[in-house]
Amino acid sequence: MYRPQGIFHIVMQGQCYLREGNSDEVILLQAGDGVGFPTGGIHWISDSPCSQDLPAENVVNVTGDKDLFLLKSGEVTAFSADGDSWRNNSRTVPSPDSDSPKGSQETILLSVTVSYDSSVEHPFLKNLPCFIKASARSSDDLHRQEVLANLLIEESFGSYPGKPLMVDHITELLFVQMLRVHMRKMKHSNGYMAALSDPHIGVALNLIHTETDQKWTVEALSEASAMGRTAFTQKFVDMVGDTPKSYLTNTRLMKAKTQLQNTNDSMISIAESAGYASEAAFGKAMKQHFNTTPGELRKNIE
Repeated sequence: MYRPQGIFHIVMQGQCYLREGNSDEVILLQAGDGVGFPTGGIHWISDSPCSQDLPAENVVNVTGDKDLFLLKSGEVTAFSADGDSWRNNSRTVPSPDSDSPKGSQETILLSVTVSYDSSVEHPFLKNLPCFIKASARSSDDLHRQEVLANLLIEESFGSYPGKPLMVDHITELLFVQMLRVHMRKMKHSNGYMAALSDPHIGVALNLIHTETDQKWTVEALSEASAMGRTAFTQKFVDMVGDTPKSYLTNTRLMKAKTQLQNTNDSMISIAESAGYASEAAFGKAMKQHFNTTPGELRKNIE
C-alpha cells in the first residue's frame, strides 16, 4: 500500500544526520545529498547522530496531512512556500545566492512534499520505494539538482505571478530528477522503476505516455520495442504488472481525466482522443475506472 503523500529533503549547505523510523542506522547527509520517503515514512533529521529522540516542543504541520509533521528543535527556522510565511517571520533567511563562510556550521535543508492522485491505481505509485537516497555525485546530476532546488527556493521567496503553478511544477521536476538518480543505482531487474529504463519495455512506456494522434496497438508497440508480440507481452506483464493493452487503456483514461479537469475541450473530442467512438462508451469506461462520470469530473472544477 502507498500513502498519497511523500516528503523529500536536499542538503543545500552543511550536513545533518538522518534515521529512519524502524532503523538504528544513522546516515550522514552532506551538501548535495538528497533523500526521499515517497510514501511518507517516519524519520528523524538532526544536527548530530546522538540527538534523535527530541521532545515535540516545536512541531510544524508542513502540509494538510494531519500525519505528516516537521519537528524543530534548537536554532531551526522552518518556512512553507507560502509568501506570507516568508514575510511574517521575524528572522532573516539566507537567500539562494548568498555566500556563507566555508567553515560555517549552518545547515540549510530544502524539504519538499509531493501528493499523488489517490483515485488512480497506477503501477508507478504501487512500486514507489519506501526510502531513496539520491546523492548527486555526477557533475550533470548535481548541476540539475542545484538549478531546480535554487529555482524552487527563489520562487518560494518571491511574490511572482503564477507562483503556485511554478512551485508545483518545479517540485515535480525535482522529484523526477531524484528518482532518476535512484533508478540508476537500482539492482532489481523487475518492477515499474526498472521497466522505465529497460531498453525494450521502456521504449513502449515512452510511446504510450507520449501518444497523440497515432493510436498504438500491442502489435505496433512490440515492433517498436524490437520484440515479438508474445515475448513483449510477457516481459511487459512481468515488469509493469499489467498487460500492454490494459496499461494503454488506463493511460488514455488518465489523460482524459486531466483533459476534463483542465480544459474546455468538448466531451466527444476527449472521448475520441481516448479511443472511444461515443460519449456513452467513454462514460461507462470512466465510471468503471474512476468510479465517477465525465460530467461529475467536469462539474467539480466549475
